[in-house]
Amino acid sequence: MQALAFDRAAMRRVREQHGVDRRQLADRIGRHISSIQRWEYGHKTPLLGTIGEIADALGVDYTELITRTDKAGGVE
Repeated sequence: MQALAFDRAAMRRVREQHGVDRRQLADRIGRHISSIQRWEYGHKTPLLGTIGEIADALGVDYTELITRTDKAGGVE
């Protein structure tokens, strides 16, 4: 069985490709920079609605920020 999961590496990659630093992203979505750091380091996972806000702030589709995982939680 597969599930969808937030891809923290993809968020960082897309953010950097768009020339957006963590503080700018935090400002764009109305969050504190520490939230962005926690998500990128894998300490926390943003809610689905927040993933959509991040995608909108970066000008990408939310599917660029998620990945498929197997049932055991590993990334495929």
